Amino acid sequence: MTQILRLLLAVLSLRKPPRILVYAVRNKIDRWLKTGNRRFEFERRYLEYQDAWNYTSSPYEQQKYDRTLASLVAGRDATSNILEVGCSIGVFTKMLASHFRAVTAIDVSKEAIRTAIDYANTYSNVRFVTGDLRTLSLDEKYDAIICAEVLYYIAQSDAPLVCKKLDQNLAPGGIILMVTLQNKPQQNFFYFDAWEEAFAPYFACVSKEIVQDDRRPYEIVIFARHLK
Repeated sequence: MTQILRLLLAVLSLRKPPRILVYAVRNKIDRWLKTGNRRFEFERRYLEYQDAWNYTSSPYEQQKYDRTLASLVAGRDATSNILEVGCSIGVFTKMLASHFRAVTAIDVSKEAIRTAIDYANTYSNVRFVTGDLRTLSLDEKYDAIICAEVLYYIAQSDAPLVCKKLDQNLAPGGIILMVTLQNKPQQNFFYFDAWEEAFAPYFACVSKEIVQDDRRPYEIVIFARHLK
């Protein structure tokens, strides 16, 4: 059964709203045209499976969040202003909000943001923004920008633009914390994970922790602007 047919049956049985079909079709068009726009892929996924990556229930994901937060807390104090890129359904956002003065959480998916707002509604220091990092204009500078397992969804051709956006939004003395896979799959148009090389003209790697987890090893890498 094709994905479109499966989603059509879900709509006809009233298990999913009709907009899920629009998301699926728009995603097919974007992939066919190789636009680099992944929004509708994630809109469809979050509408079909609210917690598609089991962030709320997976011990592996929780341990990774704990390790990432520990790395961030070690380098930033409680007064820091944090930007989380690709906040998903807000699980890590909520953890950030309990440790730092202010958190701006962005995601390309409106469906993800809807869930995240509900999930983190007990915190008044969180601002949620729907938007694409490639085109987003924010009105603040951030002491730390978190990019946890999100950058490899951005096409290689957009890497220079993303680096400029990150640089524009990073406060003086700020850091970028990236979480990525340690054993990287083969690169293709839809998967790019050579960000250390892409960052090199803008940022220097100041630390790298390799976590040799048996399930899925990963890296926590911290970058800062080059010293002048």
